[in-house]
Formats: sequence, C-alpha cells, structure tokens
Amino acid sequence: MPRTRFTTSRRRFLKGTAAAAGTLALGTYLPRAWAAKPLRVSAYGGYFEDSLTKYVYPDFTKATGIAVESVSEQGSNAWFTAIKTGLAAGKAPTDVTMTGGQAARRFPELFVALDESKLPHLGNVPAKLIHRTADGKPDAVAVLAWYTTFVTNTDVFPDPPVSWADAWTEKYRDSLGWGASADSSYLLDITAVTFFGGQDILNSREGLLKVMDKAGELKKNVTLWYRDEGQFQQALQTGEVPAGQYYHDVTTVMAEDGFPVRSTFPKEGGVIDFGSWALIRNSGKEAQAHRFIDFCCLPEVQAKITRKLRTAPTVRRELTDLTDEEFSRASSAIPPIYPAYNVYVKDGDWIAQKWTEIVTGAV
Repeated sequence: MPRTRFTTSRRRFLKGTAAAAGTLALGTYLPRAWAAKPLRVSAYGGYFEDSLTKYVYPDFTKATGIAVESVSEQGSNAWFTAIKTGLAAGKAPTDVTMTGGQAARRFPELFVALDESKLPHLGNVPAKLIHRTADGKPDAVAVLAWYTTFVTNTDVFPDPPVSWADAWTEKYRDSLGWGASADSSYLLDITAVTFFGGQDILNSREGLLKVMDKAGELKKNVTLWYRDEGQFQQALQTGEVPAGQYYHDVTTVMAEDGFPVRSTFPKEGGVIDFGSWALIRNSGKEAQAHRFIDFCCLPEVQAKITRKLRTAPTVRRELTDLTDEEFSRASSAIPPIYPAYNVYVKDGDWIAQKWTEIVTGAV
C-alpha cells in the first residue's frame, strides 16, 4: 500500500543531506536516437517524484544517454485503473511505473515480465523485494523502501518500548495513534508475528478472525485511528497522542529538528513497505526500461537514494558505502516484517468489513 505522505508532511520534514554519491557508471551509451524518445517514468507525486527527478533521473541520463520524462502518479489503485484504460485506448500514460506491494498482484495484466538477462544487477536485490509472475519471472523490482516502527514521545515515555507487544500493555492506555485502514496500518501483520508465531495464520479466514480479535484488544489503548498522517504527526510532536505506529524516517528527522520523539525497531522487526519499478505492456521502450530498472539496482544509486530521500536501500547493505549513521536513519539490521500482500488482495473486501466490526469500530 503506497504511502500517502509524499506531498505534505514528508516534504516538510525530510531534507536532503550534504552527502554525495560516487560516480554512477553503467557502461556504454545506447543509440543516440533513443535520447529523442524519453522514457516516461511515473512515481508517487510530491516529494518522491521531485527527489527522483533531481537526484536519480539526471544520473541515469548521463550514464546511458536515455532521457527521462517524469510522470506524477497518485498513490492509489485509481492510477492503475487509468493505465488499464489507457492501454485499452492504445496509449498508456507511462512506460515504467512505481507500484506498491499490492498492485502487481491485483493488476498483473498491466505489467510485462522482465528479462533477467538484461538485468545484470538484479541479484543485488533480496528475493523478497522482487515480485515474480506465476512462472517465476520478475515483473516488479523494489527501488525504495521504508519502515513503520513503534514511535514514542520521549517526554511522556522516557524509556523506549522493546516489543510490539508493549502496545497492548496498560502503560499505553489511551496513548496510541494507529493507522485506520487494515491494509496500511500493518496491525494484522504485527499481531500475527508478535502473538501467533508468524503470518501463516493469516492465510485462512478463521486465522484472520483470531488475529483480529487479538488486534481488537488494542482498542483500549488507541485514542486516534488516523487516516491523515499529518494529524498523528502533529499530535505525536506535542505529546497529545504520545505513541503509536508511524514512519521511521519521518520520525528520525523530527527528532533531529528538536522534537521529543523517538523511533524504535521492536525486537520482532519494523514493518517494511516499498515502491517498485514495473514495465507497462506495449510500452515500446522495453530495452530502455530494462536499463533504467537495472541502473536503480546499482549499490551506488541505492546509497544516493538513501542519503537524499531517507528511504531504506533495497540492495544488500554490505554492497553500499553507507555509514552506520546513514543506514540507521533509514533502516535497521533487525529482520523486517513483510506485509502479507497476497492476503490483502485475496480477502481485501472481507478483511475491510471485519476490521471495522472487530478492530476499529466506526472511524
């Protein structure tokens, strides 16, 4: 589920750092004629699109000779419906699109399976960050990642939490802010890993109900089920809602700006989510797209993205030259919790109904 903080709160708090990436070499230039036909690349509008346009696309053009035309996409399924409509009319709005964990599963007919022989650096990306078709071919490769963690106001809670299970304790009575939507709050995944030994229990509706019942026990501690991240962000800063589930990168920048807030990776791990590049069918720019996706898998490109955007690298950390401080601003060595995207796609409507009945009530 794509983040909705691309336009306001993230723009306000995330600043580019002074660190610069090294030379981004990718080999020989492609045919000059291709420079006259820009590769259209769409990313979540606002901070992400602006930053990619400033820090990544020019380096790619310099390394390959392929021009990039930036396209703004909305962070919802409506964007993929628009692509589907465009394809039916003979012209999609983009060649390469950013997709979250659900879209490749929900709209597989829109994407082209990628040729791994044309992605020599794909092996830098962990398998869990690559979506594959039923026959094992990659069709979406993660290039940006971010974490949800247990955040607290340090004036109210001087000691950090240790486990996600702490959120259920009396200590946090009437103190938590949590995402209101089942498929973007990650509460089902967090509850399954923390109390049921893993996410296998989410594969049946019987298991989902057990997890929702346990998640529902959190209601006594949640004072704000938020849909607007900015609302929780402000309440966290002031201590009005002094703890909850929020983004690690934004929280660390708030702390650097002097706000009494802290991001903690619980022992079970933070929840990782990510944006991936995918090639749209009938683009006509398959070769250029493969070069672009492969370029974003380079360790030096990933290091620059982390430094500039504060997103976690999607290649193995040891391949990059990120310092411990730079890495910790965006990520953690604790293995993450991966959202159960297949579950949300398969049972999404049913989950949404039961979620409201059992967990959040009327919000």
